[in-house]
Amino acid sequence: EWAVQRYKDMGMTYAPKAANVVLWDRTGVAGHPVRVTVSDMGPLLLATLLELSDVQAGVLQLVFQVADDGGMLLLDLKDLRALLTYVHENAKALGAKYGLISTASIGAIQRGLLSFEREGGEALFGEPALQIQDLLVKGGDGRGVVHILHAVELMQQPRVYAMFLLYLLSELFEQLPEVGDIPVPKLCFFFDEAHLLFANAPKPLLEK
Repeated sequence: EWAVQRYKDMGMTYAPKAANVVLWDRTGVAGHPVRVTVSDMGPLLLATLLELSDVQAGVLQLVFQVADDGGMLLLDLKDLRALLTYVHENAKALGAKYGLISTASIGAIQRGLLSFEREGGEALFGEPALQIQDLLVKGGDGRGVVHILHAVELMQQPRVYAMFLLYLLSELFEQLPEVGDIPVPKLCFFFDEAHLLFANAPKPLLEK
């Protein structure tokens, strides 16, 4: 009743209408699966979340370069692990083109991936990958869409959640043009219980 009265006070008619809604879920159970390819994530974000040293991060960048030069697709963590094994086994031959490859660093990266997988990180990678434009679509009635991410499991996997958010924020920053203060925002984020997300968040996420 208070809403109806408020509308009357403003000279408007109370006519509620259902919103266009899309549900998302990392596991694909409670909504559309949220996926990102390893190639899209890139070596810098991966190195940051795996907490690699500068030397290890450099080796990871080299591994991605090998993939680019060889036309190899890195869709999920299995692809990345296979490529790391390939680079490890051919370190001497590849070293002539890419420079010294530390096999110890490759081992450290493999261990970091294993730890990340134990937290449920493997399910985050694959196709079809989430695109920023997926969040900017409009419904058939021309109105915007409310996207809801089911984050119950993600809250229990802070590194996985942080990696996804870092990727999303990076993509937004890189893809969307600078428009200044527009009359109506194109995209708004609402973080329910945000303190639970940011209380123990990795430093790179807080900086973003």
